[in-house]
Amino acid sequence: MLVNWIVGMVIPLLIGAWILRRNYRLVLIYFPLGVATSTCINSVGFNFFWNILPNTRNEAFAALPMDLGIYPVTGCIMMYLILVKHFRPWPSITVSALLLTLIEYIAKLMGHVVYFNGWTIFWTFWSYFLALIIAYGYSKLIKIMIRDDIVKQIER
Repeated sequence: MLVNWIVGMVIPLLIGAWILRRNYRLVLIYFPLGVATSTCINSVGFNFFWNILPNTRNEAFAALPMDLGIYPVTGCIMMYLILVKHFRPWPSITVSALLLTLIEYIAKLMGHVVYFNGWTIFWTFWSYFLALIIAYGYSKLIKIMIRDDIVKQIER
């Protein structure tokens, strides 16, 4: 379980804090969305499609470090690249989803992740892709709903 906390939360948070150190507004907006999205997807997944080690009575507990670390940090970095560095959205979403899929594939090869009920790495990619599209769509909704001066502060 210590490995889950270090690899899934501590290291991603340190990397994310270093990259996003000047963009705390962006983190305040997108980090909670990342936590909520990953928690919802993992709640469904643990009941029907996958399991991660170590086995606990509450499967979501083993994924808590990832729900609070690597998933929302990756989403925040992706939104930073799109909004601040002006990277193109769809390639950024695709690369972010591929990166998360690669990390999970490595964990699967190591025996840390187990799929069942027909779940494959292909479906894993699409679950990450969908979550990152939700984050990007959220950014579009924010631009529509919030005044321009506030949005410009986020994008600085």
